[in-house]
Amino acid sequence: MKERKAQLKMRATEKEKVRIQNKAKKCGLSVSEYLRKRALGYSPKTILPETFYEFTERLGNLYDTLEKMNSTEIQEQVLKLIDDVYAKLLTLDKENEVDE
Repeated sequence: MKERKAQLKMRATEKEKVRIQNKAKKCGLSVSEYLRKRALGYSPKTILPETFYEFTERLGNLYDTLEKMNSTEIQEQVLKLIDDVYAKLLTLDKENEVDE
């Protein structure tokens, strides 16, 4: 991990501070990490509720059932849906993929 020694300071209203803290908490990040990611063009994702994981488990079970039925086309559609869900909800988005 990179050693971070440089500091940046900013001013915010109390309301802005609370909003930033709440957003960082929802993403499971410290305020510093949240602000760093946002400043570098990332859109951190919020921590997903337990029901999301129960839903994906059910999709996995559906896939296993379809495998037993030997339904290749539907299996592929289920796998694509699972991939799409993970891509949208679990991966870190970066607005601009430009290396500096």
